[in-house]
Amino acid sequence: MSRVLKLILGFALLGQAVMAQPAAPPPTLPAPAPGAPPPSDADISVRQRSTLSPTDMVTQARAYRERMDVILKQMNGLVEQSRKAKDVIKLNCLLDKLAQLKANISVADNGLQNLQDAIGRRDEGQSVHEYTRVTIVHQKAQVLGAEGQACVGEDLSYVGATKVEVEHPGVEGDPTGPWSGLEPDPGFDRPPSASPYN
Repeated sequence: MSRVLKLILGFALLGQAVMAQPAAPPPTLPAPAPGAPPPSDADISVRQRSTLSPTDMVTQARAYRERMDVILKQMNGLVEQSRKAKDVIKLNCLLDKLAQLKANISVADNGLQNLQDAIGRRDEGQSVHEYTRVTIVHQKAQVLGAEGQACVGEDLSYVGATKVEVEHPGVEGDPTGPWSGLEPDPGFDRPPSASPYN
């Protein structure tokens, strides 16, 4: 028997032996106290601690909301440009992103109001939750803004048109411009023939 077949047979037998092992029994939990709700599988004993003060959370959440307004204005401008250009494909793409952005802004407004209410009640857990919600929605709005730019073909890293300059010693003027002479261009050597036949 070849060595490869022996290896395949060995792995098959080893795999069957491993799969035949019984699973370890789950750990037993203590019985709940009478009248207490049954225990759940989730471990929620770890609490989040905010690194920001409540006033800092509100200030940062408001700044996120203002940035979302800037993204909304940019998106509305792109929609108007696409309407004027009568580009239906770009317009449909932008309207889809705009609808998602407006929904996220609505969630952010709701989260900001709930954040202020939670801080008023001194509910740290709820305030951290609402601040996190506003932060996530702000991140989604930034992504939607970038996707809106992509809808119209504008990249955020666009720095301008590409300009290529060619320098060749002994050649005056633009060598890439039109040439009207009938004889070969005197500024360049003719490349060798690729075929021995003319």
